[in-house]
Amino acid sequence: MDEVQLDRATIRLLPVVRGLPSEAETVRRAIESTRPAAIGISIGPEELITLRSYDGGPLSAENFEEEIYVAGLSAWEPAIKPPPCFSEAIKAADARGVPIEAVDMDEVTYTESYVDCVSGLEVVFQGRLEKRLTKKRFRATNPRDFVLEWDAEVNGSPGFARLQSRRETFMAGRLRQIAASHDSVLAVIEVERAVGVRLALQG
Repeated sequence: MDEVQLDRATIRLLPVVRGLPSEAETVRRAIESTRPAAIGISIGPEELITLRSYDGGPLSAENFEEEIYVAGLSAWEPAIKPPPCFSEAIKAADARGVPIEAVDMDEVTYTESYVDCVSGLEVVFQGRLEKRLTKKRFRATNPRDFVLEWDAEVNGSPGFARLQSRRETFMAGRLRQIAASHDSVLAVIEVERAVGVRLALQG
């Protein structure tokens, strides 16, 4: 875990792979070892509400990009939804009475950012992503490298890269807000955004 010191607060960044069942144990151990005063997770507030109340079985992929993501991760573990890394964080935080907060954009803010960052031409070319991903031969030898390789394909164009950078800056800002009132924060961040969030916190 990387640590970022902000005044009197310490933020520990735990990169996680969405969908991997083994990440639940990783998150549980991190919470037990760091004993944070607060936890931030890289989902929006609407998803936090949904995950906290969800008691159904595994969900299917919502789009072709997710299908490729799930299929790619299956080389190591059968990926599932909802993401165990976030479900376990919520469960462990609630069991310990530790406040947990969503640090990603809400749906309205994300939509506004999408419209602002991504051009109409990029949306058209994104429609060809299915064909490109179908032909892509991923070279990753572990789940984290696969996720980073997948992300580079899906968010590689300038507009989508700007959108993800804006998300990272937003999450860093939310973590700063949480750290203003808690001296120890554990940030459970999807691996593809973790470096950007850390750099934004340090900037």
